[in-house]
Amino acid sequence: MNAPPFSIICMFMILSGCIIPESNHVAPDFYLLSDVRIDDNKSMGDSEISFYLREIELPRYLKDSRMVSRPTDHTIEFRESKRWGEPLEDGIARAISLNIVNQVHSSQFAIFPNRRKDGLNWDISVTFSAFEKASEHIVIEAKWSAKDKSGALVTGSYSSALPLEPNGGESLEISTYNQALDKLAKRILSSLISS
Repeated sequence: MNAPPFSIICMFMILSGCIIPESNHVAPDFYLLSDVRIDDNKSMGDSEISFYLREIELPRYLKDSRMVSRPTDHTIEFRESKRWGEPLEDGIARAISLNIVNQVHSSQFAIFPNRRKDGLNWDISVTFSAFEKASEHIVIEAKWSAKDKSGALVTGSYSSALPLEPNGGESLEISTYNQALDKLAKRILSSLISS
């Protein structure tokens, strides 16, 4: 009877197997796109514009919440600990719309998935083929089309590779994305005003 009961031995073996190893999980950082604040002197004056920005179209690999970098022309890497805080297409749509609105005197607009408001002059569609960090640059490639009430169509494209400072961090990277989207919005607005 000096031997411990069988149930105590079993309990000891079960509890010793439940040791949880130290976690190596890294909590992700989340980022949002935004408009670029401008000087009132740099706006396009008394222009008025109203528009509906349709759903932003992205390649499938960009619909993931993880930020993407492109080490070579034919490979992409998902950055596990750096993520978008909202669907990328929603952040892009908001940034483009607000950048357009910041440039004009008066405007009305609606953004997908909201319904189109009555009386808006333009329907704008934007399709991206690149929106990523590639070899110390932020690369954005997009095409857009805008149709007015009469059915007239304005189209254009935008391509940029804005340089990043080495070791600038994610704040600088997001700021560079925002600057590129501001330039895209200005190009779209300029085309709409001149048509």
